[in-house]
Amino acid sequence: MEKIQIVTDSCSSLTKEECKKRNIICLETSYILNDVPHTAFDEEDVSLPEFYKKLEVMKSCSTSNIALSTFEECFEKLVAEGKKVVYIGLSTALSSTFSYAEAAAKAINEKTGKKVVAVINSNSGSYGEMLVVDATEEALENGMKFEDIEENMNNFAQNVASAFVAKDLNFIHKCGRLNIIEASLGKLFKIVPIICTEKSVNGKLKVTDKCIGTKLAYKTLRNKFVKLITENKAKRCYIASCDLDADAEELKKFILENTDIKEEYIKMGYIDKTMSCCCGPKTLAIFCG
Repeated sequence: MEKIQIVTDSCSSLTKEECKKRNIICLETSYILNDVPHTAFDEEDVSLPEFYKKLEVMKSCSTSNIALSTFEECFEKLVAEGKKVVYIGLSTALSSTFSYAEAAAKAINEKTGKKVVAVINSNSGSYGEMLVVDATEEALENGMKFEDIEENMNNFAQNVASAFVAKDLNFIHKCGRLNIIEASLGKLFKIVPIICTEKSVNGKLKVTDKCIGTKLAYKTLRNKFVKLITENKAKRCYIASCDLDADAEELKKFILENTDIKEEYIKMGYIDKTMSCCCGPKTLAIFCG
């Protein structure tokens, strides 16, 4: 029986404890607050709600990629142990990290003369990436062969829909995912955009709706996703936020009342530290697939 190891990165919003319990290797991304670098799990004494409050008063924050050498060392070690590797990573449209994973996988596959590392572009981040990790794990548990996993799960990821509402667009702009005009208009006119990923361009962010005020944005978001869930016949729905529990619960309730998704296939939680540096401390996101 072939031994297959799932690897992901911390932008999947999986906790260290959950990865350990599920035997998933999680490579740490990093972020920089006021010129001080941190890795994803190094401030374990700081809860996520506390971290979001810190973000609100930060003069500067940014993120950085996982190094190519990190992927090389991880993949080579696992292959040397006789394992095959399935890596599920952050969208190529959000970071260069996935391209480094691809390069490391290509090198080791060429070196061994066969496919031993498969890479899956989640086309998303946070709980959207987690959704693809969960689906991949389930596919392997149900007997999908290693040689089929890359094509099948990349196709699955292409059909994962995601959208979010961020109250402070400056974070998205600083990370290069939103142009300055859109960010400035939002602040000036109190426009709250709904930002979605475009399937045709590997998860690139796109403003699809511009709403006056958060209340209208949330209403538009939930109606949009009920339609997407129905059209795509989605089985899973994941909701993530930066300590917006009441808003997340209201969104969950609406999804349960207006779609066929069962409660056991709805997962909720907080956005990880690296991703929250990109989207800002007042963000509500939803994903389905």
